[in-house]
Amino acid sequence: MADAPQATTVRGPRKDQARNRRRLLDAAREAFTDLGPDAGIDGIARRAGVGATTFYRHFPTKDDLVDALLDELSQGARNAAEQAVGSTDGWTAFRTVFTRGCVAHEEDRALFDILCRTGPRAAEHGLRATVELIGPVVERARREGLLRADATVEDIAAFMRMADSAASAGQRRRAHDVLLAGLRPHAGAVDA
Repeated sequence: MADAPQATTVRGPRKDQARNRRRLLDAAREAFTDLGPDAGIDGIARRAGVGATTFYRHFPTKDDLVDALLDELSQGARNAAEQAVGSTDGWTAFRTVFTRGCVAHEEDRALFDILCRTGPRAAEHGLRATVELIGPVVERARREGLLRADATVEDIAAFMRMADSAASAGQRRRAHDVLLAGLRPHAGAVDA
């Protein structure tokens, strides 16, 4: 009689691995904030207090690290998008994502922007994350006749970034109001 297959236990990362990964992500946040898109792997590893081998064990490339940071920074936006999907009103859902769908904290928005400038892969990752988050509410608002037909998901993402780059909360609120008013179907398309 053949032996029954043994069940395998799947373990999560060891505590020291999880701690090193967190230290690398935190050090990368600091490095990119301080040095911009050109922050290097060696400097990030030094800030984290680990060697390059440990860095590469967690992130085979700098792009992999940037992807992980972009995903982490966009978690709040994912939460806002999930909340909006449950709204019974298409415009309320769209407005929620438009006003709360970007990275929540000012310093994190700036970091998201810096990370998207580290290279083509990061720029694409940032755009893809934004489009995936806002696409469903944009399509819903358009389907319900609440949004200009000529406004693309990419346009909406650009408008969100414009509003979120305002210097103060009051300016951001006014930018959101003006842009949202212009996105209503009654605003009409402007002739080129």
